[in-house]
Amino acid sequence: MLVDAARRLACAARASVDAVRDEIVRAARAVAPDIDGVLVYEEDEGALRCVVASGSRFAYFDGTRVALDDPCSLPSRALAAGHRITLADAEATKLHPGDFAAVAIPFAREAGRACVLAVASQRAIETETIDRLVMLADQAAPAYLIALDRELDRRRAEYDGLTGLLTPRALRQRLAVLVDRARLQPAARLALLFVDTDHFKCWNDRYGHAAGDALLREIAHVLRSAAHRADDLVARNGGDEFCVVFTETDKSTAIERADTLRRRIAALDVARLRPADAEGSVQITASIGVAAFAADASTASDLLERADAAMYHTKETGRDGVSYAAPDRSLARLSMCPPVAEMLRPV
Repeated sequence: MLVDAARRLACAARASVDAVRDEIVRAARAVAPDIDGVLVYEEDEGALRCVVASGSRFAYFDGTRVALDDPCSLPSRALAAGHRITLADAEATKLHPGDFAAVAIPFAREAGRACVLAVASQRAIETETIDRLVMLADQAAPAYLIALDRELDRRRAEYDGLTGLLTPRALRQRLAVLVDRARLQPAARLALLFVDTDHFKCWNDRYGHAAGDALLREIAHVLRSAAHRADDLVARNGGDEFCVVFTETDKSTAIERADTLRRRIAALDVARLRPADAEGSVQITASIGVAAFAADASTASDLLERADAAMYHTKETGRDGVSYAAPDRSLARLSMCPPVAEMLRPV
């Protein structure tokens, strides 16, 4: 049974962390049929966070945290001890009030990445069963660490290290999926904003790279807050350029939302991001271009190009504004009078 678990864990490590977690739960229940709760905790910013909560009694544990030094926590006690701890071994609080027996087993112990497997039962857990669970945890450790490393590599490839937004490559991959999906749904609405930070080079040259990084993170926060739907995308396109994709949003609404973002960026309290002894000021605004599928483009790359062209039109016509493709395919800069919907109406 444990030999089969080792093989399955190795295969799961090539798939994902979630696959390894699922296999740990399956194997734990196979070697210990009497348990009705399986929990996996990961070390996370000075605490143990529950990342797996299997069993009806333990569903609410998912995402909960316990302090690493909590003397009443069975998982924390096991991690501190460096070996398995049962309810009979220590004066620890039950995982669940209905527990008759429980055991916590540390595994994958590396600095900042330690994990704990905890199981519970409303009946006694035999010593031989606990021994098998310890062997399972030992087998799971290398698979878990490999999967965590691969997950970290994937996140580094998909998310910008400075802002936490999608990378250019990840944006293009996900945008292509959204466009392909929209082709199959005639009523689908999709809009892309290309955002360029005005005067960023001047800011960076005057106040230094640390202040520049702080400014980019601040703008990223503003843009991220505008992504309301699960499929909306926010990405750093490189340097001081960003992209925002609004799903289920028509073009006129996207233009209005772009102008709201423009005003929010212009209103940022950027003075607090400068060095305390800095002299002078640099006004930070944004030039934004908007394009929509399928009104302006039929592919993801065309959509990016049209939004990029609209953004440059904003740059060339005074910055701090929003431009878009007009019905005649020319580029127009937003004026709030007349209303956006009226300006987009074909002549």
